Amino acid sequence: MYARSANFVSLGGLARRTIFPHKVIAIQKPYPDAKVLLERRGLRRQDLEHGEFIQLNLYTTNLYGLPEELFVQPEINWHRQQLGQIGLIAAAGLWILDSIATITTLQSDLCQQLYRHSELKRLCKTQVDTHFKYWYAILFNAILNFCFDLKIATIHSPTGEQVVSNTRKAIEPSLFHRIYDYPNKAYFCRKVWVGPARYWEVPVHANVGRVARLSESKGSCYPGGTIEQICVFHDVEENIDTKISSAECADNVGRILQIEQCFGLNATYNILGTLFSRKIDQVRASNAKHSIGFHSFNHNLTDLTQLQECRRVDLRVRGYRPAQSRITSELSDYNLTRFNFEWFACGARSLGYTGCKLENGIAKIPIHLDDYPLFRGKPYEQWENELLSHARANPVFSFGLHDCYAGRWLARYRDLLSKLADIKSFATADEICDCMFLNGPAFS
Repeated sequence: MYARSANFVSLGGLARRTIFPHKVIAIQKPYPDAKVLLERRGLRRQDLEHGEFIQLNLYTTNLYGLPEELFVQPEINWHRQQLGQIGLIAAAGLWILDSIATITTLQSDLCQQLYRHSELKRLCKTQVDTHFKYWYAILFNAILNFCFDLKIATIHSPTGEQVVSNTRKAIEPSLFHRIYDYPNKAYFCRKVWVGPARYWEVPVHANVGRVARLSESKGSCYPGGTIEQICVFHDVEENIDTKISSAECADNVGRILQIEQCFGLNATYNILGTLFSRKIDQVRASNAKHSIGFHSFNHNLTDLTQLQECRRVDLRVRGYRPAQSRITSELSDYNLTRFNFEWFACGARSLGYTGCKLENGIAKIPIHLDDYPLFRGKPYEQWENELLSHARANPVFSFGLHDCYAGRWLARYRDLLSKLADIKSFATADEICDCMFLNGPAFS
């Protein structure tokens, strides 16, 4: 991982009060919608697969008395890219090929989505505008630092006109021009065509004298360092593959949530897309810290439109768990990231390994065992002993439970959680994903 920090007070003629102390991290993943945006600008999948996708996150290290809720509230932090850190101001998506870094996105959920929460807007807007209004200038300076450090020669940054033309929702064009045409005001650059798309071409070395340099940050950004945790997955699919009634499955989910609420457990719920609207409010009302993933759209292994159908249901769910742990041809790393999935939880046997891996911008979490053997008749005591043995043996231990099979284990669930808690702490899939990205390999 790449980490830098700064506490300078001068940048490109900006007022001192608008330059906030900050840290920048770069991680190896596409920023949401990066592949779709580049495809709209004329690049083909085979082109994109040859490059590397990078995300730069910009955090303030001074909250200026603003409430922490501002930085975690999901309606404001719409893209959910905080990575478990407080103070995210903005982020950039880059695609790097042949010493050229192409910017896919310059985004500030904090500044651009604050209107979504009326109370926090009322309390915080003046402070946010005072300190973070020119986030894009500080972010672009960070991009230049990153490119200089990695010996990238050229930045291609889309023009405001290009971004507006590729945006398919109602927007205020002047805002996008102010953000994306900033390089033309602050740096040596020129307009160029790359295929059908227009960019500002910014030569890195020619602009070194205009860059405020950042300092290298030491150590891991993630306070936990190495991961030693247990992740509990619930596959919510009702009676899609069994004769157990929907009513019994629904009752099981309610009882599971109640036990976890009393225990203080944050778990991960993988919900079938066809059930999502009926289940999501129940899960979040019980505990907003539960992670949410899709458990395919309809559990049909012959239907290879699962990812796009899931995204029609919800745009912000970060994780995906395939039906029956079967990795179909649809579930390539490219497709998963194209549809903005960041973690992929699947049976260890299907993945071919037992430890978590970061591959092609996806945090892959092996599930070591589930409750299907109980449904097939394995004695509970034998199943539990195997589960506890796996929990001790694997640094990150993940196991799957089903609403439809809960009758085999629900009466002993509270006791099982107590035994697992004696082995190591619990984490959600989102938390494990964040940790994996933040502790990813260093950039050379």
